[in-house]
Amino acid sequence: MNMSDRKLAQSDRRARFLAAAPDWRASDARVNPRVAIGSIIAMWLLYFLITTGLAMLTGASDQWDYVGRRGIVVVAGILCTFLLYQLLQRVQPRSFGARLAAALGTAIPLVILYACVNLLVFFYWFPGPDAKTIVAEVQEKFPVAWETVLILDSSIRWYFFFAVWAALYVAFGYANEMRAVERRANNYRLEAQTAQLRALHYQVNPHFLFNTLNSLSTLVMRGSKTEAETMIMNLSSFLRSSLAIDPEQLVSLDEEIALQRLYLNIEQTRFPDRLHVEVSMPKELEHARVPVLILQPIIENAIKYGVAPSKGTIAIRLTASAEYGLLVLRIENDIDPDAPVPEPGTGLGLGNVRERLMTRYGPTAGCEWGPSDDGGFAVSLWLPFAREGG
Repeated sequence: MNMSDRKLAQSDRRARFLAAAPDWRASDARVNPRVAIGSIIAMWLLYFLITTGLAMLTGASDQWDYVGRRGIVVVAGILCTFLLYQLLQRVQPRSFGARLAAALGTAIPLVILYACVNLLVFFYWFPGPDAKTIVAEVQEKFPVAWETVLILDSSIRWYFFFAVWAALYVAFGYANEMRAVERRANNYRLEAQTAQLRALHYQVNPHFLFNTLNSLSTLVMRGSKTEAETMIMNLSSFLRSSLAIDPEQLVSLDEEIALQRLYLNIEQTRFPDRLHVEVSMPKELEHARVPVLILQPIIENAIKYGVAPSKGTIAIRLTASAEYGLLVLRIENDIDPDAPVPEPGTGLGLGNVRERLMTRYGPTAGCEWGPSDDGGFAVSLWLPFAREGG
């Protein structure tokens, strides 16, 4: 499998990983006890206030007696709904439909229990003036099962009240679940993005080492002992500095250029008379934040395709500027028109730069390259402008 196929396979695996649904957990769908208990109390308190207020407005007699009875059944309703909440906490089917069906089904026995309490309060313990009339009418139609009929009638009327709260609980739980799933999905994406940034960063050093060791081999074969020793020392300094840095780290532009100067010191040993470097960076941009070693593949390309095949002096120019909230870096190198044209590369280095920028910053960053107006080659990259500590 060649490099292009491997990169495509890695990209496909990364896409499948990011598209996969995060694992489901029953605990995600549970509602915070404060929210659940608060909603229960608020619902029954609202019922108590509305029914009591309407009774007062209609001017019905003995309303103060009914306030006490109504208070008892409201407390019973709160306890029954709390018991429903406890049961729903333990029953968490995965699908929303199954969860809603379980909630509505679990509400049925609790409604019957509440209807029994309602019957005891209004017809046995504290019967009102119209209680005997209601009982007599029901007994006339259902002489044996009149109590069951009253309980069923009350259950049907009150079921909607319990079902509304049960549906509200499921809705709260579903909202919690979606937030938890979204948080985990974001964590997975961040982990994948971090892994991708590390992988892209680690592609730089092997590529650079391959080129440097080739150059070192050439110096040794030529018998250039002094130059080889200088290159080894410079290589040691560069690796000590670059490998100690976290691949996810952002460094100041000034530090990034200092790292590149260590690399250029290595190349200066190879091309003492052919390499000329110019850096144009305003003072206010020295502390702009950039991904570490983001310039490394670009400088390598300039050496490989500009300096190495030439016979005369080749300038590499780095220019930094701030435009519309972006940090813009432009690296240009001359090309000797009389030099042999080197074989085209794989595009891995510049593609690496573009992908690192897009992975970290998204569409606000990018990289493009091509021939410059003066016959050389230019690479431009841009990213959001941020200073140290900003």
